[in-house]
Parts: sequence; structure tokens; C-alpha cells
Amino acid sequence: MSNNDPNQPGQPYNPDSAGQGSQQNPYGENPYGQQPSAAGQNPYGQNPNPYGQPQAPGYDQYAAQGGYAAVQPPVERPRTLAIAFGLIMLAGIFSALSSWLMATSNMMANMIGQQWSLVQEEFQNQMQSTPGMNKDPLVEQMMQSPEAFMAQVNSMISSFVIVGMIITLGLYFLVGFFVGRGVGGMRILATILAALSLLNLVTTVPMVSMFADTQAGLINAVYVVGILLGVAGVVFAWLRPSSEYIAQRRMARRAGYR
Repeated sequence: MSNNDPNQPGQPYNPDSAGQGSQQNPYGENPYGQQPSAAGQNPYGQNPNPYGQPQAPGYDQYAAQGGYAAVQPPVERPRTLAIAFGLIMLAGIFSALSSWLMATSNMMANMIGQQWSLVQEEFQNQMQSTPGMNKDPLVEQMMQSPEAFMAQVNSMISSFVIVGMIITLGLYFLVGFFVGRGVGGMRILATILAALSLLNLVTTVPMVSMFADTQAGLINAVYVVGILLGVAGVVFAWLRPSSEYIAQRRMARRAGYR
């Protein structure tokens, strides 16, 4: 047997060179200047994710990418709603005061006295058609002494006014309280009431001026100021900070917050 290397004719055969030859690149060195990477390593020497480590998307990422963030309740009520509550309460106080001034003035007496001839004629016709009516002490007093009858009517009206004042203050407080807390439905109700009060202003002021005599100026001033305070409170409830707070509160309630 020949001792020459079959791969290299004319050279002696070296059995150790077979193991070394199998580990060499027959084309020379690695043209990229580095050894192939082991399994599990990136051959380009960097993380394959160019944006860093993969993360589970959170609410903030969704919001930054145009998605939907978690609904949170509003932190603090705007000052505009607090002002709206204060103005509506002042409107209730002025409204109750104007009602009291109307009741304690001679306004009702003048209204009845101006139309007394028509009222007296109507009662006489009813007394003729109803024989037992002339025995009624109230009717008898009214026919014999109209001044005493009107004084009694004023006393009854004053009692009703006191009850009405308490109810009015309670209603104004409830409306102002819930408007100040940012309840959208109560804000709409306050808007409707303010619009009705403006319409009532057109008829009340001329009537007071006609029948309230010397107290007409004071009654009209208090009445008008009360209405304007209520309207101003509704305006503050519709300003942008108030509307944004009410919208956030509505969304938070729909999401389960109370």
C-alpha cells in the first residue's frame, strides 16, 4: 500500500490532517469577517425587535395609538358649577322676597277694587238665582263692607304666600344643588324654568306697576333681580368647564362609577 496522501499526490499521508481539513472553509476565510452564530443568537448582533422588548399593550398605549383609554370619573368640579349653585340660591331668595312684598302691599286690594263693580254685579245675579246664597255670612259681609272683605282676602293671601315662599326656597335649593353637582337632567330643567320666568316677566312687571302704587318700583326691582340671577346661574351651568365636567361624569356613570 502507498503512503502518499490521496488528496495531495506526491505528499506523504498524515492521518491527523484529515480532522483539521474538515474544519477549514475550502473557500478561505468567512467573507463576513465573523463566525456563524450559535443557535438562538441573532447573526446580525442585535435584538431582532427594533422597538425593544415586546410588551403587552396597555391602556396608555391604546390611547396614544388612537384607541380607547380607561374611563375615569372627573377629579374636581369646576368653579363655574359652584357659581351656578350660588346664583340659583340667590335667585330663590329674591323670588321669595318679591312674593312677600306683593302679598303685603295693597296690590291685591287695588286689583279687586278696580274690578269691584263687576264682581258686585256678578254676585247680585248669583244671589237672585240662588235664594239661599244671601244667607252666607261671607257674601253678606262682602256686599255690606267691601273693605273688610278685601282685608280678609289679603290675610288669606298672606298665609298662602308664606307657604309658597317655603316651597319656592326648597325647589330653588334642590335645583341649584343638583346643578352644582353636575346633574345634566337638572340643568335642562333649570333652563326651562329660567325661560318660563323670562316669559312671566313680560306680564308681571306691568301688572305690578299698575296696581302696587308706591311700592311698585321696589317690587319690580326685587323681582327682576331674582330672575336675572337665575338666568345667570343657568348660563354658568352651560359654560364649557361645566359642560365638560357633566359629560365626563355621565361617561363615568355609564362605566360603573357612582
